[in-house]
Amino acid sequence: MPAKANNDDLDLDGNWAAGGDDLPEPSSEKASKKGTKRKLLAAAAEKEAEVAKKKKKRKKGGSVLTAVMDSEKAPEAGVGDEDLRQWAVTRVATSWVAEAKASKLTPLEVKEVKPLSSWFVPCSPTFSMEKLPWAVLGAGGSSGSRTFPGSTTLLAARDGKPPPAAPTRGISVLVLCSSTDRVFAVKGEIEKAWKVKALALAAHGGGRKKDQVARQAKALKSGVAIAVATPARMLRLVAEDHLDAKNLRLIVFDLAQDRKHRDVLTLGETRGDFFNLLRRQLLALLSSEAPPSSEGTALLLCGCAAAEPAAAASEKAKRSPGKKKVSRNSPPTSARATKKSAK
Repeated sequence: MPAKANNDDLDLDGNWAAGGDDLPEPSSEKASKKGTKRKLLAAAAEKEAEVAKKKKKRKKGGSVLTAVMDSEKAPEAGVGDEDLRQWAVTRVATSWVAEAKASKLTPLEVKEVKPLSSWFVPCSPTFSMEKLPWAVLGAGGSSGSRTFPGSTTLLAARDGKPPPAAPTRGISVLVLCSSTDRVFAVKGEIEKAWKVKALALAAHGGGRKKDQVARQAKALKSGVAIAVATPARMLRLVAEDHLDAKNLRLIVFDLAQDRKHRDVLTLGETRGDFFNLLRRQLLALLSSEAPPSSEGTALLLCGCAAAEPAAAASEKAKRSPGKKKVSRNSPPTSARATKKSAK
């Protein structure tokens, strides 16, 4: 016989409920509590991850980013030669730090490059490429007693004389640019102002790259007084033994910026190619004496005030108003005119 239900086990509607006062918690209420707790935990974890991400971003910039930005500021006018050399040291050193971080180099590899003031010929970086001989050696008619690698070539350009013979498979004055477009812009500036022919060493001229390199190697065989190049092409010419790195005299960095405010030392590809060339070939050739002698290899930074002509023209074309738009369904102008005259 089943046990008879007590009155306490009956609800107000007369339905039987087992257990009396010890009724279990409804399952839906338990699920909602679990769901709320889970949401709170997820929200807390998400907030913690966001805070950690912000801290990581803050750590990623910091002093290194500040140093790089400060190094790109040109020194004030009228500073001495030693200050100009120190600025050049800082500029190349911060660029090397950025390259080491981007390439994930080991601490031992980072120590391979430590720029010295004796590597650099002092020059204000605000001078454009076309004014370089006068900026470094002074106005025409001065003694030009300052000597450094490539100085005789710049002196000849300043005085309007033919450049002296360059070493075999070598370059007396080499200008490094951030792009092929910039190479030809600088080549034009040099040929117009210096009254001398410059050789372009970049990816151009049509055909396969192998054929382009072969043509440029032929031009380099007897030596070139002045050349304008991209770091990538220089690296290839040296690697394939078309150019003797020992016969590079003055390497000039063109610091003109593109539309994204990048130059040859901040654009990732050109920066990496230059430092590869530096580590493989140039470190042993750069002078440890200050100032550098007429032999060996020296570096010079200039042109940071120059604008990128091609980029500027492109930007101007984008901003300038174009022709008035004509509806796709409207007839051509001549047809409209004919129709109007017929009326």
